[in-house]
Amino acid sequence: MIKLEDLGKLQAFSCGNKKLDHFFHKELIHEVNIYGIKEKMIDTDEGLPYKVVDKKTGDIIAVYSLAASGIFFEQTNHMQTIPALKIDVFAVDERYQKMHMDVESQEEENPDEHRYLSDSIMCDVISRCVKISQEYATIRYIILYADKKAKRFYERNLFNPFLEFMKKERRAEIAKNDPMYMELDV
Repeated sequence: MIKLEDLGKLQAFSCGNKKLDHFFHKELIHEVNIYGIKEKMIDTDEGLPYKVVDKKTGDIIAVYSLAASGIFFEQTNHMQTIPALKIDVFAVDERYQKMHMDVESQEEENPDEHRYLSDSIMCDVISRCVKISQEYATIRYIILYADKKAKRFYERNLFNPFLEFMKKERRAEIAKNDPMYMELDV
């Protein structure tokens, strides 16, 4: 998980998305004034923040957050909320985004056959979600709101666009993003 002492490492992190980078650099760990005393706090409004660290350099490779959520199903006269876990933030440092997992992936001509470090990180995130669904909470879906530029990445990692009866959250921050889901075998 992200800790207060990660502030310096977060300053060196850049995923290439200005809004997300601003969030990581200025808002994720921020100062608050509590009874006249300045304290640093971690913003958990976007979910519980996690980090992936390069074991050799200590650099933060990726940041993601998980939050309890649900998918709103609406059909005719029936509406139901199905429990889900939301990947609210998923960002990989630009230096690691196109890093291939092996030589075969790098030499593969078909880009759909490439295997990147970011895919492996997403696999670990999905594994964490599965573990949560098996041990801690009833979760049937993993959901996220994909930036248009990242949609193919999520499709490659087995996320699907919401079906017509699945309703999207109404938040300005995600209005232009594509809602996607993965159903878990529970």
